[in-house]
Amino acid sequence: MATQFRKKPLTISAERWTGSNEAVLIAFTGGNFRAVPPEERADYPNITGSVFDVLHSTWVGVETGQWVIRGVNGEFYPIDESVLAETYDRLPTEPSEAA
Repeated sequence: MATQFRKKPLTISAERWTGSNEAVLIAFTGGNFRAVPPEERADYPNITGSVFDVLHSTWVGVETGQWVIRGVNGEFYPIDESVLAETYDRLPTEPSEAA
């Protein structure tokens, strides 16, 4: 029988790529995000963004609607909404001090 493991509780940060919020993703990733223009999507038409994963030194394609997560080692990677919902519980947003 295979050894089983349970994921440790941890808190992650994530931003959702909407296809039009490139500045938000650039700020979130420290400049390691870019929108992929249509002329560069011939082989992968669903990839509309790209995030650089510094842990693995590679660019990773991001589809519109996916979340970009900052991992525990500072790496960034995309995750589908359904996987995010199965793996993480959304924390309440703290009220803004300006409100």
